[in-house]
Amino acid sequence: MSPGDSAPSTGAEGAPSLLRLGALLGAVPDRWVARWHQRHPDIRLQLDYFEETGQLERIRSGAVDIGYLRVRADEGPVVNTEVFHRVWLYREDAVVCAAAEHWIAAAEDAVTWEDVAEETFLDPAEVAAWSPPSDTRATERQSMEVVASGAGLLVLPRSVARALARKDVVIRGLEDHPGFDVGLCWLRERDDEVIQEFIGVTRGRRAESTRSTMDNAGDRPRGQGRGATAGARRRRESPRDSGLRAATGDVRAEAGRRRDPGRRGNPGRRGNPDVGAELMPWDRCR
Repeated sequence: MSPGDSAPSTGAEGAPSLLRLGALLGAVPDRWVARWHQRHPDIRLQLDYFEETGQLERIRSGAVDIGYLRVRADEGPVVNTEVFHRVWLYREDAVVCAAAEHWIAAAEDAVTWEDVAEETFLDPAEVAAWSPPSDTRATERQSMEVVASGAGLLVLPRSVARALARKDVVIRGLEDHPGFDVGLCWLRERDDEVIQEFIGVTRGRRAESTRSTMDNAGDRPRGQGRGATAGARRRRESPRDSGLRAATGDVRAEAGRRRDPGRRGNPGRRGNPDVGAELMPWDRCR
């Protein structure tokens, strides 16, 4: 990347005209990208894939504006929150990969950590050190080739293992493993309304949400601003509908007050829209 690419591109008004997203193997942000293009066609979203190693440095150097981050769930703090913002999106299950003739192949669905604790495990970073691949993003692929040879086992996030699936390698769930937390990370000094809008897209925020500070007119019918839909609905209501609304309004308001205001997301749900995982509550560092 040339030095000129290290700073975000801006339009005539000084607002960014390009948002660069650094993705990781196994991540599938296609729906986010499509939604962004629909809402903000004037700000191009550039999607590039990288290996996991060095992701924070890419964000720090400006090679990407916002990037995926995937860490083992029990690793503890891995992000300097004085430098970076981050938000966790979901937790992904771990799997173990083994050569097709390994005894693990006899397991129907999963094995426990106790079952495989004495086995030899491969570290993708160490495998790359033996024979660095020409494409730095091929580290995990190279590791799977070593697994296929029977030299050892490899623990990976489920989405990565699926992306690298081979006929000579079996993939089984790994019980008693904490899994991997997946989120997005960006520089505090780079935080702006464009990045916050993208975070809103990943969290399922609607285009008409009052939390958005950007003009999402491209995602609304012509002539409608924020709140216009609700206003039009009220104008179309019959007197009977209005009476029902008045009769039930207090009950709905009371139900809303009883909800837990701190609960965001659905951490108990399995099945992330992109890769299949446990959704995480909102957790932006301050």
